[in-house]
Amino acid sequence: MTNVVIGSLGEWVRSNAFKLTLALFMIPALAVLVIFQLVPTVWTIWISFTDMALLGRKFHEYSFVGLKNYEKAFNDFGFWASMRVTIYYCLASLVLRFLLGLAAALYITSRKFKGKRIMAAIFLLPYIIPGAIHPYVWLSMLETDYGTVNRVLRALGLPPQSWMYERLTESIIAINSWAGYALAMLVLTSALTSIPKEYYEVADIYGASRWFKFRKITLPLIKYPLILTLILIFKEDIDDFTYAYMFTGEIPYPDYRTELLALYAYHKAFSDFELGFGCAIGFIIAVIVFVITLVQLKIGGV
Repeated sequence: MTNVVIGSLGEWVRSNAFKLTLALFMIPALAVLVIFQLVPTVWTIWISFTDMALLGRKFHEYSFVGLKNYEKAFNDFGFWASMRVTIYYCLASLVLRFLLGLAAALYITSRKFKGKRIMAAIFLLPYIIPGAIHPYVWLSMLETDYGTVNRVLRALGLPPQSWMYERLTESIIAINSWAGYALAMLVLTSALTSIPKEYYEVADIYGASRWFKFRKITLPLIKYPLILTLILIFKEDIDDFTYAYMFTGEIPYPDYRTELLALYAYHKAFSDFELGFGCAIGFIIAVIVFVITLVQLKIGGV
């Protein structure tokens, strides 16, 4: 009986050798995914249901508190202030990133402009450069007295602005839009190049204007890529952290003007040492991203 089982197993292994070989190549990737993604996620969710603190006795002798951290969050002024700032940040960035990306995509796919390959590479530069470098580049440009932006405003006869203090939220939105519009450009360029040229040729025969072709041909045929682009941008910005942190640091900015949800969770966990509460905020962000992802998959027909 044992020999029969071993023989059957050996026959199955020989017949599925190619599939087993492919599965072996997946093991390193799965190990990385489990160690650096799944385990920290599960651990974060567990901590969000405890009163663990980053320092002191509570770091080792924490207790299970159930939904108290979530109740505290929904009754906390700072959480809702951060939520309002995050929504404003996401919507403003969404409009700017989408419009800039659409304009760049239309330029790249246009037949009337030259040097499009070089311009496409230039358009991609902000997206390729690491995000941690962007604030340092813009710090000198947004400096109140000698910054490039205020020098341009003075040259145009306009009053200089306090970009680093009074207009800090708008500055962070502008930097994020400049650094991230290439995502919309790439998706929309792919969608625009997939439209058959015959539609435009027929429209040209009937003397249609550019606006008519854009409104009646282009927009309807890239409707779903447009929607997916908007969702991708919003999902990417909802848990944004880098620019707000690098401009404000460890201390929340007055009136929570730059306190995005991800930054609020960081401050609670690592500045106020409320690790359980900070993980609860992080899990709330994860739930929001999960819901947006479900909507994205539904629209994409996955």
